[in-house]
Amino acid sequence: MTTHHRLRNFFFNLWNEQPLWHFLVVIVSLTATVVFGFALLYHAAGPLDQLSWRNLPGVSDKPFLPCVERAFLEFVTLSGGNTQCVVPVPWLDKAIAAVQILCGLFFFAAIVAFVTAVVLRPKSVFEFKPCLNLHRAEGRYDLIFSVYNASPVTLSQLHVRLIARARIDGTTLRNVVLRDEAPRQPLAEPYIPLRIRAPLDDLGIAVNGVDAQGFVTSASVRSERDPQPLPIEEIYAEIRGVMLGIEQPVQGALRYCLSEKALFHGRHRSVDSDYPYARRKGLFRRLTPPGDIVRAFHLNAPPWATQADKIYVFGFGSLVDPASFSRTIGRDAWLLEDFPLATLKGHKRVWGVAMDNRVSLPGYKHYVRADMPDSVPAVHVCFLDVAPDASQQVVGVLVAVSEEEFARLKQRERNYEAVDVTAAMAHPPLDGRVFTFKGLDEAKARLDAGRAAGTLVINTAYQTQVECAYRTRGKAAFDNYREATEIPDGVALVALKMVRVPEAGGS
Repeated sequence: MTTHHRLRNFFFNLWNEQPLWHFLVVIVSLTATVVFGFALLYHAAGPLDQLSWRNLPGVSDKPFLPCVERAFLEFVTLSGGNTQCVVPVPWLDKAIAAVQILCGLFFFAAIVAFVTAVVLRPKSVFEFKPCLNLHRAEGRYDLIFSVYNASPVTLSQLHVRLIARARIDGTTLRNVVLRDEAPRQPLAEPYIPLRIRAPLDDLGIAVNGVDAQGFVTSASVRSERDPQPLPIEEIYAEIRGVMLGIEQPVQGALRYCLSEKALFHGRHRSVDSDYPYARRKGLFRRLTPPGDIVRAFHLNAPPWATQADKIYVFGFGSLVDPASFSRTIGRDAWLLEDFPLATLKGHKRVWGVAMDNRVSLPGYKHYVRADMPDSVPAVHVCFLDVAPDASQQVVGVLVAVSEEEFARLKQRERNYEAVDVTAAMAHPPLDGRVFTFKGLDEAKARLDAGRAAGTLVINTAYQTQVECAYRTRGKAAFDNYREATEIPDGVALVALKMVRVPEAGGS
């Protein structure tokens, strides 16, 4: 800590916790020091009787009013000489004496006001950790903002604001408020670290890249109104408080830019909180932080290794519907937050696979006419698929699943195969791989056969389900569905009803 900080903390101690006579002694000593300095300066210029502004180099080249000059100089040099101006007007002598007293009082008040303004003006007494940290538990991230009170005065009425700024276009940033409230700690005692958390997953913020040193290189935020996640450029941190005893507001703020290694993929280094030192009394105590704070507050724990064992599924059709997805994988309950939007680059959505409704497979399904439940039409029912297209992108949902849930999906999607598309995701997750279900060659062949035979149909219930699922995810997602979905020629829309076929040997 610099000499400037020690001097600042000395005055904080003086104003906050010391008795009044300590304050008066310091002010009188300061005033006497300044007056003594003036006396030496003027004495060095020559005898008092010959003293004038003219023989003080650098002060003025023009003579000052002799009477006021003599009165002021005699006051500041404590000469006690004749303070009367040699003029035959008695009342003028009294006026000059009054001016002399006023000058002295003004001089003293100016010193007090200057010191008070320097010490008690609103300023930052917070010491920020140079980078933010991440806390990870059960696959979810929390942001950790670290700061401590670098003054010897306890702070109250704390308020913290954390804002992530995401890039929309070349000129526009969007503010995402991570936290704007008082922290759980009601006070900031001297040199006691504060670790303030803000949830990231609940706000749709994901970590997308980490360098070899453990610093986050890219992060993004997703929302229903955006077709794809927005890259985060910086996180703004601000903290405010009030000094106890002085009732003086203080504040501090810092911008953490991700491009400058300001977000660490790991926890902070543990620092012992020295409460006995923080609560010590005395004018010359607590002027500097304890050694453990100086040594370890800015350090980080070892970074977390990036894990690639988590399974994500990208859904682009009926799986966009959370209820349908949950039924398929056997989840009893679901939250919309567990089905965030994501973007698959270099692909388009097509009606590209079909099933032959004339073939009834045990454990699978077939369709009957909605108006004739006993009639099984001889048609080829087509479903959505994704196909490569460098100029297109597909908006869907990205869902984390367990191995058992993934196996259930594979069993249901008999017309598809699971394909790893992690590299094609606009913002791939850091802790796992992304799979989507692409049509099998034989399923595509059935589509061509149905088109050639004129028996290719789309189930209106399936089409309505997909459209409704995209409508509920916002305008941008629905627009992508309409614009990036191709309907093949020669296909009819038919109202069908799905019927599950029992397993072999079942009833």
